[in-house]
Amino acid sequence: MSAALFRIVGWSYLPDFATKQALRVIHQTSSSIFHRPPPDPRTPAYALHYRLTFAAVVLCYLIYNFLDASGSITNNFYELLGVYPNSSDATLKMAFRGFARKYHPDRVGPSGEAMFIEVRDAFEALKDPVVRFAYDRFGPDVLKWKECTTMREYLRRGLLSSSLYHIMTGAGLILFSAIGKPSPIAAWRYLLFLCLFASELYLLLAPSPSALSPSPFVDAAASHVTILDVVFPKRIVYQHVLLLHQVFFFLSVALSRVAPVLFPSLMRGDPIVDQQIVRAMAERLGALAKTTERELSIMLDTELLAIHETPMVTSEMSTLPRPREILKSDIIHALTMEMEDVVVENKLKSEVGPVKTAWDFAVDKEMRKRVQDRRLQEIADKLPSPTLETGQMKIHNRARSLSL
Repeated sequence: MSAALFRIVGWSYLPDFATKQALRVIHQTSSSIFHRPPPDPRTPAYALHYRLTFAAVVLCYLIYNFLDASGSITNNFYELLGVYPNSSDATLKMAFRGFARKYHPDRVGPSGEAMFIEVRDAFEALKDPVVRFAYDRFGPDVLKWKECTTMREYLRRGLLSSSLYHIMTGAGLILFSAIGKPSPIAAWRYLLFLCLFASELYLLLAPSPSALSPSPFVDAAASHVTILDVVFPKRIVYQHVLLLHQVFFFLSVALSRVAPVLFPSLMRGDPIVDQQIVRAMAERLGALAKTTERELSIMLDTELLAIHETPMVTSEMSTLPRPREILKSDIIHALTMEMEDVVVENKLKSEVGPVKTAWDFAVDKEMRKRVQDRRLQEIADKLPSPTLETGQMKIHNRARSLSL
């Protein structure tokens, strides 16, 4: 508990303090070497330098926390004997004999008696492959589970014990999100928690790394090597789980400290960011309003010029008198009818349905008719017109036929 409080206090104050000191040293060094003055603290350049330095400090502090967490985990039975977890029973027996000769109470005195008894009891218990399977996953607590005899009972008891941590952690995350200020960091905490849960479940249910003899009670499937097995080859599953718990804790705290500095635009409630966003939106809305007002004025003046009989200069559109003062009643009526037609036309164009389909069909039909009429007119223009002699000859031939 004290270690957790110490880490919380460290993550609250140490990154900012270390960043300021490191940035001051960097600016002094760069100014002495490159003869460039450091940027002002209120400039974007200083903010960029601060974020980069803060990221480097946080990365170093994360590495330190990881090493400290991995070193604080107690040694397992295999590490005390100096063997690997996949060692055979004969190898364990030979290693225990060497351990007994070196750390027997008769040699080291009463100070080493407790450790010797603990290793001896573990060695006697781990001769059972089922107990060894449970020890690799849930640690030395399984030696106290006298009521468990089968692998299923050990797994059920161990999973119930492990679920208590996840229930408390999930409840704490929900409570922290409910009483705290809404922030996008909460989603990353939940994602990190799900990754922790999935990793722990995989480690607990994966085949054991121990080289067990064939048994009807133990799964003989081949084990898969994880990155934790590569980094810590003499450690077993329950130690990996404890390390993941500590990594999840200081990563959650690190997210709360790192995200506001490295990604200020993603955080809500930042006064500076909010002011900038509001100012930019206000400028965009103002420009859009001015453009819309100008377009509407031009459209209205165009409609009025199309109806009014008096020619007007384009430059005087903005100073157009009000219609009720100069327009007659018939012009106002025509203007009203024209505006109604425009509204109906726009309504028909914007709606979707049988009316819109009929409108499109009528417009298309009229367009085809106009194209056809234009083509017929072009063909008629190209044909030679009938002469006067041709018309008189036709009349003479007609009269002659009638007389005959």
